[in-house]
Parts: sequence; C-alpha cells; structure tokens
Amino acid sequence: MHIRPIQEQDASEVAQLAKQLGYNPSAQAVLPNIHAILENPAHQAFVYVDQEDQIIGWVHVFIALRLGSLPFAEISGMVVDQASQQQGIGRALVKQCRHWANSRGVGEIRVRCDSTREQANQFYQHIGFKQRKTQRVFVREL
Repeated sequence: MHIRPIQEQDASEVAQLAKQLGYNPSAQAVLPNIHAILENPAHQAFVYVDQEDQIIGWVHVFIALRLGSLPFAEISGMVVDQASQQQGIGRALVKQCRHWANSRGVGEIRVRCDSTREQANQFYQHIGFKQRKTQRVFVREL
C-alpha cells in the first residue's frame, strides 16, 4: 500500500469513491478536474493504493490565497473507502498534504467539514485540527 499523485487513469475509481461522500460524478466529469489539478502547481491530489493497485482513498489539497491573510493549504475533499476506514489511511493522506504544503512554504492547513458529517469532524479533531469558526455557505446560480 502506498500514496502517489493522482493520474488521469484514476478518474473512474475517484468518481466511485466520491459516491461515498454523497456525490454522483461520472469518470467523464472527474477527468477535466484531474487535468486541471495536474496543470496547476497550486493544487495537488493524492491517491492511496492497496496491494491490488486499487484506489481506496483520495485527497485534494490546494494553496488558498486571501487578501486578508497569509496563504494556507486547504483540503478540499477527502474520502477513504468505508471498508478500509479506521486503518490510518486518512491520517496518512492528511500527512501527505501537510508535507506537500510545507514544501511550498505554507505554515497552515485547513479543512472545511459539513457539521452533519460527525464522523469526519471527529476524525479531523482526533488528528490535531482545531475548530476555528462556524460559517454558512451561500450559493447563487449564475
């Protein structure tokens, strides 16, 4: 088992795992996002691969720029297959993100987690993240 950067051919497995988060993307919908991540040095995605070369987890991290604060890394999505949870895979993926961000001179990593995802909230707190604030997300179609 090991972690490696995402590749184009991972689109189908990444899409399948995203369903466990409640999303329903197709591999064709995921592929342009993988291309964009691969082409943007401020973004990175990693996959956790088992002994059979199957992806059992993935994470996407990026460097966020804000006018009012220093740059920081943000995990924008992570999933570990339900059958493989509680084995340190999520922790390893986050550690990989921390290493990636640190190598780019960023001193902080953040993650936003829906308050209804209690297990995920507990996971992040368990591995050392501290809740800074509660916020609302507003959306308006263009």
